[in-house]
Amino acid sequence: MSSLPDRYEMVIGLEVHTHLKTESKLFSPAPVRYGEAPNHSVHPVDLALPGVLPVLNERVVELAIRLGLSIHATVNPLSIFARKNYFYPDLPKGYQISQFEEPIVSDGWLEIDCERPAEGGKKKGKKKKGEAPAVERKRIGITRAHIEEDAGKSIHAAAVAGSDDSCIDLNRAGVPLLEIVSEPDLRSAEEASAYLRALRSILRYIGVSDADMEKGQFRCDANVSIREKGSDVFETRTEIKNLNSFTHVEDAIEAEALRQLELREDGEEVVQATMGYDPERRRTSVQRLKENSDDYRYFADPDLIPLRIAPDRIEAVRAELPELPEEKRARFESEYGLSAYDAGVLTASRSLADFFEATVTGCGAPKAAANWITRDVLRELKERECELEDLSLTPSILAALIGLVEAGRLTARSASQLFPDLVADGGDPETMMVERGLEAVSDAGAIDVFVDEVIAANPDVVQQVRDGDDKPLNFLMGQVMKASQGKAEPGQVRKALADKIRG
Repeated sequence: MSSLPDRYEMVIGLEVHTHLKTESKLFSPAPVRYGEAPNHSVHPVDLALPGVLPVLNERVVELAIRLGLSIHATVNPLSIFARKNYFYPDLPKGYQISQFEEPIVSDGWLEIDCERPAEGGKKKGKKKKGEAPAVERKRIGITRAHIEEDAGKSIHAAAVAGSDDSCIDLNRAGVPLLEIVSEPDLRSAEEASAYLRALRSILRYIGVSDADMEKGQFRCDANVSIREKGSDVFETRTEIKNLNSFTHVEDAIEAEALRQLELREDGEEVVQATMGYDPERRRTSVQRLKENSDDYRYFADPDLIPLRIAPDRIEAVRAELPELPEEKRARFESEYGLSAYDAGVLTASRSLADFFEATVTGCGAPKAAANWITRDVLRELKERECELEDLSLTPSILAALIGLVEAGRLTARSASQLFPDLVADGGDPETMMVERGLEAVSDAGAIDVFVDEVIAANPDVVQQVRDGDDKPLNFLMGQVMKASQGKAEPGQVRKALADKIRG
């Protein structure tokens, strides 16, 4: 929730740089690898040696088209490569090949989930346990997405053991990027984070980028300004550079908005500038005055001809697109009867959605599968700080576990006892259930014995139920489950208690 006074709002636009999923670089055959020794994934083109010429990687064009179609944008039949001129040690050519006036993709949008404001314009209070947040959909415009090459990386003294120098690693130089520029439609740090998550989900779904933030494959610059609510004027903005985590994006936007508020209240002007963010101090600071596009002296690259894309090629890419997150989400709601919230969680990543559907195929219980995955599987992923494929738990194992619970052979409590071991080591849930003596007691005679013992031991509670108060029935159920060591089938226990007390 924004820390600005109610009369103000943020105006935020994001520029995302994402590495494309290619084997080689944008204009050279050098391999795209991560974790290589410095300056080992380079080529004369990347080093800007005399006489070399760039050759466009065709795979990059296909991936750009994929993104354009997936964000409801126009894939332009003609786009131009331009030189963006600036001097920096990790830019060997003294310019960056990019696109400027005529990008490959323009005029798109995607939708995000925003927490629905309560009456009076404020966000709703803290939700109750187990309650899904109230959300509404908001459309965020995307101005453009253009192809460009990445620069190298400067490594300064603090990161180079035993050296006072700054070093240059050109492994990243020439790696293909898409720069995706949003409209200034975002009004809070939370919305900015939601937009980035939605965009990253699409990039991964369609195989355009792994968008791994730790590897620098998904980086964000945030343009931030503040204004009084109700105003349609765009105030002076600043740009926070190179944010590489969702937490840093939210915290940096909040910090910069507060800095601009303090300037306003002190009667000072906000100056257009490039800002850095210090996560330890949670403060932004001016790095340099902001350049305008004319400072980069863009002009068409004379070594690259205009990029022309035939309509049939665009349609061929469209035909190969997988089901997109918003389409999958709607299908999960209609086909499996899931809530909008659960469908949104399960379709946040393609791997999680595929895991869910494979589990449902195995057990035939979509709502139970959704509950186990959104609650237990995601909790394990968070605690272990790992990916789904790192778990020993497979969809078939989870389906077998759910099947035992649905058949009444295993209580939910006993299934929860087996779950951590299945996550860590895999295995057969039925075999583990038998070996550990966890199979549910469903025999009516055995359950009646436990029920009779509990009724006899709790006459006062039993009388409350007879007097019409159903709440104590849960206590009695708990006592029966305890007496049966959690093995009694809960539905039969409740029925037996009700019949004996009221019958």
